[in-house]
Amino acid sequence: MSRSAAQPLEWPVRLSSVASIDQPLDAGGPWIVALNQVPKARVSADVAAVLRTVDGTLLPGQVAAALGSQWTAEDVENVVGRLAHTGIFDAGPHRAEVRRVQFRAPLTVQLTLFNPAPLLQALRPALAVLVRRETAAALAIVLVAGLLGLVTASEDIVRVLSTPLPMEAYVFVVAAMFASTLLHELGHGMALTYFGGTPRRIGIMLFYLSPAFFCDVTDGWRLGSRKQRVVIALAGPVVHAALGSLALATHLFLPASPLGDAVLLYGVICFAVAVLNLFPFIKLDGYVALMSWLDVPHLRRKALDALAGVVGYWLLGAPRSNHHQGWLPWFGLAGFVSGAAFTLVGFQRLVPVFLQLGLVGHVVVAAGSCLLLAVVLKNVLAFFGSAARQGSPFWRRAVVVVAGVLCVAALLAAVPVRPTTVAGYTYSDGDLRIVMPTVSGTHSISAGDEVILQTQGMVVNLEVARASVGDQPPSNINAPVETVGPVTFPGALVPVLAYPGEMHAFASSTPASGRAVISGGTSVSLGEWLWNAITGSPLWPGSSVSGTDPTKGAP
Repeated sequence: MSRSAAQPLEWPVRLSSVASIDQPLDAGGPWIVALNQVPKARVSADVAAVLRTVDGTLLPGQVAAALGSQWTAEDVENVVGRLAHTGIFDAGPHRAEVRRVQFRAPLTVQLTLFNPAPLLQALRPALAVLVRRETAAALAIVLVAGLLGLVTASEDIVRVLSTPLPMEAYVFVVAAMFASTLLHELGHGMALTYFGGTPRRIGIMLFYLSPAFFCDVTDGWRLGSRKQRVVIALAGPVVHAALGSLALATHLFLPASPLGDAVLLYGVICFAVAVLNLFPFIKLDGYVALMSWLDVPHLRRKALDALAGVVGYWLLGAPRSNHHQGWLPWFGLAGFVSGAAFTLVGFQRLVPVFLQLGLVGHVVVAAGSCLLLAVVLKNVLAFFGSAARQGSPFWRRAVVVVAGVLCVAALLAAVPVRPTTVAGYTYSDGDLRIVMPTVSGTHSISAGDEVILQTQGMVVNLEVARASVGDQPPSNINAPVETVGPVTFPGALVPVLAYPGEMHAFASSTPASGRAVISGGTSVSLGEWLWNAITGSPLWPGSSVSGTDPTKGAP
């Protein structure tokens, strides 16, 4: 059982069964102390010698004697004490195992699938071909061709992103992106293998509530070259950029067809993934590249700790351990805001999709909401607990808690929210219907509500008309699939609840079906909106699972 810095180790000590001391990959590289294959600290050769000598039977003096006359028992105790916080020491008989499923703060869950090292090691001779100048020149030509295709097809890109596509196009894109993401991660592993390292595992994960692949290339920290570590980090985005460029260049020679649209969509997504991965403030490839170039391991954690120190000093009166942290608190602030924004945006985009799935979707949303609240509460308690241990006065912590509660209450009461409902519409021969899937559960649509009609795109929703909900009762009808999702399925209809609509401002090219955003006539407070959303869920005690049917009792 590993010990923390707050719990002094009792001698004799030994390394945990999941700890390792990894030697440098080259003459200028550091020794790495790792736990569960995750690097925890970089150490010198002398410190590594101490760690490799402690075996659970030797006392400090005996370890010093085994290392040589230049060592003393006090030296050995100092080395072990400085690294106790990493959790690499184990003072008991418990033997932990490397878990296939691992959690990484703040919101990442990883599932290991296999060890890619044997495969990549077998491919290592072929990697020499990929690093030749001729290959680099060919890659540059492909990237230029891709950018040319991106500019040339700008109008088609808007159309593809803002209108429904056939199901087979999405199947192609999903399959291609699955393979591309796997190649992206293997790109990291191939670069590490080329430089002499060993990728430890590859798998899938939930990253800020979104599914993704991962490849563990933390062994790269044993490299002494910052440039090599940066290349490893950027190898993945280069793979996606190259694949996107090939797709966009290929699109230039394809006729207008569902296949051409699918190839174009795939190319755009690849470019978007490559660019997004360069964002440096969350744990994406751009962050790893920046961390490697600055040669600051665990940069985000250190920056967040620095930010917490500054906030704790000014807000809670906790003493500052380091007054000269430079840009670290600012980087921590950017990382904190970025992480929160990524989480909220992902959650906001996924919630409407799941809520249309009925009871199962409500369960998923409720579970995700509870998880987010638990993570926030855990971090808040950890922040106040750390400040208390550092000597923050109780009265200041109490004042901040009370002020925080009052601020939250004021925001819930004062911030106006105009309730909106995402639905679909059909429009034919002047007849407008606002439709809701019958499995979506409860919903509140009233006569006179304003409606914005939009295209039903996977990414972009362009406004095409303005309307309002009519005063006639709704009815049950069948509508095209594209009223509830950005997909065309000729001949396929879904049961929906249809409200009559009155068109106000529209274009002559208004599509026959699409997305509708309905806004209620009056605004409510944020607190009231949240309460209505919670009590309106079929999970709320006393609620009907299927929701209220507005057609019951209608004439």
